[in-house]
Amino acid sequence: MIKSTDRSCRRYLVNAVIIMMFQIAFLFSARGDFISAEILATRNASNTQTYIEDELAQIVTDMFSIDPAQYGYWMYKITYETIDINGNPHVATGTISYPRVDWPDVPDQAFPILSYQHGTVIEKSDVTSVIGEWILPAILTGAGYVYVEPDYLGLGGSEGMHPYQLKEPYGTAVVDMLRAVWFYSAFENEQFVINDQLFLAGYSEGGYATMATHQIIERDYSDEFDITVSFPMAGAYSLSGIMTDVMLEQQPYGQPFYFPYVLFAYLDFYPSIGTVEQYLLPEYVFLADWFDGYHSSGEINDAMPEIPITIMKPEEIQIFEENVNHPLRVALQENDLWDWDPQAPIHMFHGEGDELVPYENSQMAYDQFIANGAQDVHLEPIPESFGSHSDVAPWALFGAYQIAKDIQMINEKGDVNQDGDLNILDLVGIANMILSGGAPGGFDYTLWASDVNMDADINIQDIVTLVNIILEN
Repeated sequence: MIKSTDRSCRRYLVNAVIIMMFQIAFLFSARGDFISAEILATRNASNTQTYIEDELAQIVTDMFSIDPAQYGYWMYKITYETIDINGNPHVATGTISYPRVDWPDVPDQAFPILSYQHGTVIEKSDVTSVIGEWILPAILTGAGYVYVEPDYLGLGGSEGMHPYQLKEPYGTAVVDMLRAVWFYSAFENEQFVINDQLFLAGYSEGGYATMATHQIIERDYSDEFDITVSFPMAGAYSLSGIMTDVMLEQQPYGQPFYFPYVLFAYLDFYPSIGTVEQYLLPEYVFLADWFDGYHSSGEINDAMPEIPITIMKPEEIQIFEENVNHPLRVALQENDLWDWDPQAPIHMFHGEGDELVPYENSQMAYDQFIANGAQDVHLEPIPESFGSHSDVAPWALFGAYQIAKDIQMINEKGDVNQDGDLNILDLVGIANMILSGGAPGGFDYTLWASDVNMDADINIQDIVTLVNIILEN
C-alpha cells in the first residue's frame, strides 16, 4: 500500500518531469514545428456551393463565373513554431482549409497548396483563424486547393507588434507555416495529402507579403520549396520611392493610419533609426500605444489628421527629405521588392486607379524584373474605370483564380511522377520503389502514390491495380 506522503512525492516527481520535458522541448523546438490544430468550420460539397452562392450574391451579381464546388472543406486554426523579428523562438497562428471527402468516397487524391497572404489589418482578432470561415477559402478549397492563410507575426495568436511592411518577417512566418501544414498533413491528419505544387497569392499588404515570400523562398529555401506561380496584387513594392513620395506630397490620404503603422514597425525592427518621441509631435506620441493589436483602424484614423505625415515634426521631415542616407530611408530601401530576378512565374495584378497603393509600384517592379532577365513575369493592369484600391480586389483575385486553374494539378493515387496522368511511367516508378525495398514509414509523396490499392504496402498488387485503372481509362 502506498502512503499518502509517497503519493505526494511521486506526484511531485511526475509533475517535475513533465515540466522538465516541456522545457527541453521548448529549448529544442524548431522553426515550422506543428503545435496544434483547432477546428473552425466544416461543410460538405453541397453546403459549400450554397454558401459560396449566398456570399457572392452579397458582393457581386453575375460578373464572376466560379466553377461549382467539387469538394467540401475542413477549416482549422493551426498553431506553429516560428521566429520573431530578433530570431528568437516564437509561436504563431494561421488557417488551413483542406478538401473534405465524404463517405463512401475515401481520400485518394493529392492537392496543391495555395498560400493566401491577407491584406492589412491592425487588430489581432481581425484574422481568419479568429473570425472563421469566409468566401475565399470556401471557393479555393472547393476547387481542390489546400488553402493556407498565415496570420503573420503580431496577429492572431502571435504576441508583440505586427512587423508591417518588413519583408523578412513575412518570409519566415509563411515558410514556417507551410512546414507546419506539411507536417500536419503527413503525420497528424489522414484526410488529405499535399502534392508538390505551391501557389502564392495576396492583395495589398498581402501583395507585398507574397512578393517578399517569393523572393525569400528563392533566396533561402529553394531546396525545400518549388513555387509553381505567385500572384502579388496591389502591393507597395517601392517603399523608399513611390510610397515615400506619396507621404511627402502632404496630401490627404484615404487611410491615415498607414504612415504611423509603417513608422512604428520600422522603429521596432530597427532601433537605431530613433524613437517615437524623436519623430512625432508630442500630441501624437500616444499613437504608438494604439498599434498594440487592440485598436481598430477606424479609431486610429479618427485620431489622426487627413494628411498623415503632419503628425511628424516639421524639422524631422526636412532632415529626412534632405538626407539621402537617412537611416529610415536606408531601412525602407532594404525592404523594397522591385529589384531582383524572379525564377518562378509571377503574375502581378494592380488597379490603374489605385488611390492608396499607386499602380506605379507594380509597373516599376515589372520593368526592373524584365531588365534583370526574368523570363516569366506578367503585369495585368486593371482599368481605372474598375474603381479604387478596395473595388479592384475581387477582379484581381478572380484573374489569379482563372490563371491558376489552368496550371493546377490534382494527383490521383498511382500518379507517382506527378504529371497529372496515369501511365507507363508511373508503373516504372512503382517497380523501382519495389526493387529499392521502399515501404511506408514516415511520409513521402512517392510512397503514398505507389500504394495504389491503399493496403499500406507497396508490391506487385499495386502494379496490377494501376494497370487495371489505366486500361479502364
